[in-house]
Amino acid sequence: MIKLGLKSRSRRVVQDTSVAVEKSKLCMGKHSRDVDEDSGYCCWESLPSELLREVLLKVEESESKWPARKHVVACAGVCKSWREVMKEVVKTPEVSGKITFPISVKQPGPRESLLQCFIKRNRSTQTYYLFVSLSQALADDGKFLLAARKCRRTTCTDYIISLHGVDMSKGSDTYIGKLRSNFLGTKFIVYDALPPHSGAKMEKSRSTCVVGSKQIPAKVPAGNYPVAHISYELNVLGARGPRRMHCVMDAIPASAIKPGVASVKNFQLVASPENGVAGPEHDKVILQFGKVGKDVFTMDYRYPISAFQAFAICLSSFDTKIACE
Repeated sequence: MIKLGLKSRSRRVVQDTSVAVEKSKLCMGKHSRDVDEDSGYCCWESLPSELLREVLLKVEESESKWPARKHVVACAGVCKSWREVMKEVVKTPEVSGKITFPISVKQPGPRESLLQCFIKRNRSTQTYYLFVSLSQALADDGKFLLAARKCRRTTCTDYIISLHGVDMSKGSDTYIGKLRSNFLGTKFIVYDALPPHSGAKMEKSRSTCVVGSKQIPAKVPAGNYPVAHISYELNVLGARGPRRMHCVMDAIPASAIKPGVASVKNFQLVASPENGVAGPEHDKVILQFGKVGKDVFTMDYRYPISAFQAFAICLSSFDTKIACE
């Protein structure tokens, strides 16, 4: 058992932090039934609160980028006391500009800058993967955040959004929401699986999903709460080109968003004033999306929308719009 004293601890903290991280990763890698009281993991729960906070602060500061940031996540899984401290130490994306825990994808992006992400498309499986960029190079693998799979229905199309890259069923614990289009592909609704705020109203959900020619029954999801409405204006010229998009975010004070569209697969969204008077905050780009490769797209977003909302908005641009083209 490693003893951590309060005297002359600045040097000891640096040495023991790496040990704590390795212990936490071992604990995260084991199933709960495999961890017994004699394994030694409980010693980390008994650390003095002042020292524990200092240790975890150093982990948070030193592991600022992925993939090293996985150690921060591992520390939150050691025990309850560690988890509570990490909740205080790790700031939301709005403040820190970092995505750390799964809940971060539902929280607003940074206020002062765009959070750079990219989307990869798999045409054969009609699946889309969202990653946060780890560098300026578009060739990097990035940190996986979300995945979405296209699910065709008779009168509409759903994009099932999940925290898991393979299991994207609505009955899964990793299901977080969906994007649904109308038959023409001109109107979309973004649904959250959990209520975005108190008083949110849940809509009824269908119980089956059509994949290819097979109808697959799905478990009833945790919820079906509309959080955004997206519409595309009809293209009266009948040519492929810039389309005007209108997006209303139900749970965001800046309710209307309008684009300056350069092409079908490139757009920027900025906040639109409700009373017609534009202020400095309406000049800031909230979301920009662009095609940079055959199946690679950049997606940069910021406050007040989240990664989940930004991803869903971008997914709407992939859907075929019969009436707009």
